Amino acid sequence: MNKSGFTLIEQVAVIVLLGILAAMALPRFINLSSDAYLAEFHATQGAFKAAVTTAHLKWLAAGSPTGASAQDFIGSIDFNHLGYPAGIDGGAQVTSPEDCLAIFQGLMIIDRVLQIPIGDGPGIKNLPSNVDIAVTNNSDICYYTFVSESKSAGYNARQFRYLYLTGEVVEWPAGFTLY
Repeated sequence: MNKSGFTLIEQVAVIVLLGILAAMALPRFINLSSDAYLAEFHATQGAFKAAVTTAHLKWLAAGSPTGASAQDFIGSIDFNHLGYPAGIDGGAQVTSPEDCLAIFQGLMIIDRVLQIPIGDGPGIKNLPSNVDIAVTNNSDICYYTFVSESKSAGYNARQFRYLYLTGEVVEWPAGFTLY
């Protein structure tokens, strides 16, 4: 009588092979927190971009006010001559990280903890653990660096930038390395 089937050794080999494949694939499906942080970043960036566009449209609908009429146009936010949010200091330009912080908080209704770091690099890395976004500026750019995902040395943090002169909101492709 001819019996066909798998031997015990063949069955064990198949089980071992399936275990190896599962061990290789499982981390990709289990580590969804990275995907969630990326989605949170893109959602926040998109919401900020939409808020800037809405503010600009409100400025246009009001007749494109300039000078003193553009100060405190939305809450305490001043607008520049092209109709984009540009700070809180009675002028039409970003002069400090506080301006960038006020623009974000004035335009967004979002539950994120923002803070201005002291200095660069180590200042950002050493922010309190509850801080989601570090806010800095340089010249005509506001930097919004997402630090809540990881503050370990060398982490390539996600960042978007607001160019207040033109109203552009752009993702910084390389991110910002925290030291």
